[in-house]
Amino acid sequence: MTDVEAGRVALAVHDVHASVRFYVEGLGFHVEQLFEDPPYATLSVGPLRLSLTQSGSMVPDVEGMRLEAGADERASAAMVVLEVADARAVFRQLADRGVRTRSDPWEPPWGGCRFFLSDPDGYLVEVEQVA
Repeated sequence: MTDVEAGRVALAVHDVHASVRFYVEGLGFHVEQLFEDPPYATLSVGPLRLSLTQSGSMVPDVEGMRLEAGADERASAAMVVLEVADARAVFRQLADRGVRTRSDPWEPPWGGCRFFLSDPDGYLVEVEQVA
């Protein structure tokens, strides 16, 4: 696939509006599109576009396929990775906003720095400073 021009992640969520608040107010995303029926949003931060769709929504052109949000906080079917220049600075910014993280910043042996948090549906979000 050499003709890919962009990419986007789509997550099924239990409450589109709660997830929009988390990503916009907590992580600094911007709303590109917001629809009410069915609830759906497209957000962006830097070059990343993230779509949020109501859990249980059918994929209209794939028979029998629906998107479902998980329910187990200790398991995540997907992970959103946000690459930043300074993970420790972002960690402090999020703490100042009251965003709860799942780990403190950590410097793995392969370099860089990262920490994790979860969105309202339990999807894991990694904030990573690449080595």
